[in-house]
Amino acid sequence: MAKAELPVIIGIAASAGGLEATTSLVKNLPAKANASYVVAQHMSPTHKSLLWSLIGRETELPVIELKNEDLTPQPDTIYIAPPNFDVIMDNGKIGLREPSGHPGTPKPLADRLFKSLADECGERCVGIVLSGTGSDGSYGIRAIREAGGVTIAQEAGTAKYEGMPSSAIHTGCIDLTMSPDMIGQQLTGILASPRDFAELKSFTGNPSKLLDLYHILLARTGVDFREYKETTINRRIARRMVAQDIDVYDDYVEFCRENASEVDALYKDMMISVTRFFRDQSQFNQLTKVIQTMVEENQDRQLRVWVAGSATGEEAYSLAILFAEAMGGLEAIRKERIQIFATDIDTQALEVARRGVYPLSAANDVPRHYVDDYLHISGDTLEVDKHLRAVVLFSRHNIIQDPPFINMDMISLRNLLIYFGSSLQEKVLSRMAYALVPNGKLFLGSSETVGAMHGHFETQSLPDKIYSKRGLRQSVQATANFLPLTTLHRGTQTQTRNSSNTQTFDMFETLIRVLAPNGFIATRDNVIIRIIGDISDVTELNENSALLRLSTKILKSDLRPEAASLITLCLRSQTVRSGRWYNIKGADFDQLRLTCYPLLMEGDGEDHVLFSVEKREAQPRNLTSDDMTNQDRMVYVRQIEDEIASTREALQQTIEELQTSNEELQSVNEEMQATNEELQATNEELETSNEELQATNEELITVNEEMQINSTELQQLSIELAAILEATPYPTLVVDPALQIRHGSDAAIRYFGLSELPQSGTHVSACVDANGMPHLVPKVAECFRHRESETLEFDDDNGAKTLTFTPIFKGITQDIIGVIVTVL
Repeated sequence: MAKAELPVIIGIAASAGGLEATTSLVKNLPAKANASYVVAQHMSPTHKSLLWSLIGRETELPVIELKNEDLTPQPDTIYIAPPNFDVIMDNGKIGLREPSGHPGTPKPLADRLFKSLADECGERCVGIVLSGTGSDGSYGIRAIREAGGVTIAQEAGTAKYEGMPSSAIHTGCIDLTMSPDMIGQQLTGILASPRDFAELKSFTGNPSKLLDLYHILLARTGVDFREYKETTINRRIARRMVAQDIDVYDDYVEFCRENASEVDALYKDMMISVTRFFRDQSQFNQLTKVIQTMVEENQDRQLRVWVAGSATGEEAYSLAILFAEAMGGLEAIRKERIQIFATDIDTQALEVARRGVYPLSAANDVPRHYVDDYLHISGDTLEVDKHLRAVVLFSRHNIIQDPPFINMDMISLRNLLIYFGSSLQEKVLSRMAYALVPNGKLFLGSSETVGAMHGHFETQSLPDKIYSKRGLRQSVQATANFLPLTTLHRGTQTQTRNSSNTQTFDMFETLIRVLAPNGFIATRDNVIIRIIGDISDVTELNENSALLRLSTKILKSDLRPEAASLITLCLRSQTVRSGRWYNIKGADFDQLRLTCYPLLMEGDGEDHVLFSVEKREAQPRNLTSDDMTNQDRMVYVRQIEDEIASTREALQQTIEELQTSNEELQSVNEEMQATNEELQATNEELETSNEELQATNEELITVNEEMQINSTELQQLSIELAAILEATPYPTLVVDPALQIRHGSDAAIRYFGLSELPQSGTHVSACVDANGMPHLVPKVAECFRHRESETLEFDDDNGAKTLTFTPIFKGITQDIIGVIVTVL
């Protein structure tokens, strides 16, 4: 088959997370596109692949696993490469080849596939890079682009692993970035109008106007700023535009494309590498207690701490000081006890951090006794002790793109989230939850919270922004790994629990299952962190109830408000509270209710509640029956009174909450009004300042013009003076009050034996006195003192001469600024 008759060949590269992405892609492939698809998915060479069968279930297109013989590609057919082989296009056929790289090279190798497609098919090929780690496909993408083919990368935000698509994007050779399902849906349009992607790019959503700059920064630095807060990015860009005197954003984008140094400067401006020792001292005071407890409970193993966004290292060393204090001082701290990983993406800041040398002014932020024990003052610098530097490892790491560390006992993530958008905040916090061991501590900045990730973290000290990873969340393992709130599970790194903890754990498990065979544990904020037994009878889920986290909102509509009230009443009174019976029918019951038990934490921990779902058959009530005894009536009245009391209390609680909300709203409204007034006043001040600045600017412009005129006049006078001195036939010197010769005619330089006259001048004493001529120094000094002209007669070798001293006066005050010495 001639090359022109071949279908368009589409190479698909994928690795980790690629099965999900490839499945999403093939589900949306068009039935008739006159294209053949070749999938190069990295696989283990020692295991049989079922990829072809898994892909075959998701599409109507034929799926063929390649064998030893080469095949002529057929339209609308998917070809899968088996493990331990490379796949290429050779002489119009698709075939397997022995791997050509070293043993550690991925197989099948996407770069080799893409390069063969570029060589064989030219512009009639497409390269698609999906989820995966590493950089395979990046070199092949360049070859396809050079041959005129179309290049596509999975949008990084939709990739389970961003390594391969991000590496491909960094090459600058990617035409389109889309999610896998969108690639499949738009493939017909992509093949119909290669290189005309303006309309297709609109399908990726509503891109920010900063997208061009984001791509330039990504290609240059490897850092993706797309999910940062645009307000922060805009301020940084505006500052750079002012620095470069550029008013139009599009002009600045073009300037960045042409000047790599400006991209580096913008990137440096984006990196807010600002920190200091013990920033927010009150928070560190509370953290000291947490660290002390952590050290006491883990005497026999190494503690692992991660400081993300460490900048120039002051925060990492601050934590090292606190751990050293808890362990007994400098001599006790060593790598076997504590390892601190400090990471950042600013390599220049990391170089400062590794040296551990700071300006002496940094000592103002450190408590005095810490300075004496852990830091050394030398001249005008402050140096961190070598014992502290030995336990802190600084490394470049991007918490957004790079894999997180694991088994961390503490993570400090301070003053980073404030620069991220909400989706990126959740992404980063989920990585932190993965990195922490159960009950591991998360330390945030003063204006940061865990937000929607509250289900993963419980508040240990809210004002000080210290959180603990929850230890009650259901594990994905077959066995339940739950502990009571006072003895949370420590993970795989923790040593085997002692018999006392084991007994407490068993008692807790037994107790909650007796109290609530079917129920759940919830936080004060209505977040469900553990389900016990079966609660399907009290829950309802539908398309309108999709939640970012599990909460009491999954309960049936009648139970939701009551559950929220019970949590508040139960924790306030610290007693068991029960709701009313609801007529909800099930297999063996007609009514059910919720009973709430308080689970109170000692110290600064977060309180929880245990809900039990109680069921019963309907209780018949015959109020008109004459057979009802007085005792039955008393029981019935007591039930009614209990329900009324419970309802009254719930109503009172609701009223109090409404009043509190009202007061808070009123307070917020007053604050908003005050803020609005302050903003108005500030705006007026800014307008006034702007007018003053404009006036000052106008004055400066005027002064500048005057100075330019004066400069021009001075330059003209200097030229005229030089011309006069050069033309005069008489020896003439101009001497200043320091007796320095400022100017001299050519005749004077020869007459007085001066070799040259430097710009800074030379002293009068350097003149060689002619025969019979009085010494110049005392005569010039005398002229400065007397402020009068003087004439002297003398005879030299050439006859009679006249020596004159003429003072030069300035301004109304007639200050003497020089003397003219002339020989006639």
